Amino acid sequence: MSVVCRGSKVCLTVGSLFSGIGGLDLGLERAGMRIVWQVEVDPYCQKVLEKHWPHVKRYGDVRTIDWTEVEHVDLICGGFPCQPVSYAGKRLGQQDERWLWPEFARAIRALRPRFVLVENVPGLLTRGMGDVLGDLAECGYDAEWSVLSACAMGAPH
Repeated sequence: MSVVCRGSKVCLTVGSLFSGIGGLDLGLERAGMRIVWQVEVDPYCQKVLEKHWPHVKRYGDVRTIDWTEVEHVDLICGGFPCQPVSYAGKRLGQQDERWLWPEFARAIRALRPRFVLVENVPGLLTRGMGDVLGDLAECGYDAEWSVLSACAMGAPH
């Protein structure tokens, strides 16, 4: 739960799902939050996470985690695999074996964090957003969402 960070300042604790190389983690850390655990299956990404967060607990395959043994946090963040809903892919949605939103929801149900931050591609809006919003509502969360395009952030694509 919330802990004292940097002197007497209270910060939120964060659990990171589908951590990749820690992009969301880095941003949240720079915003004053403390990363408590990370979940990432890719070995290369695990090495990058280990380098930058050597004292953070790490888990591998999200599908095998016993959430009763994981430390509770204030915020769970993550960007579950986008390939099932991406406009660049086959758009199989829930029929794609990489559709891992149910694992994200399983973590939320078990840990009941105060906040949840979900990142994904715009294709989620037309293929899977109903599942995400429905599961969040079932867990008692209110949701807001927005599409932030790369070009709106100054990226050249």
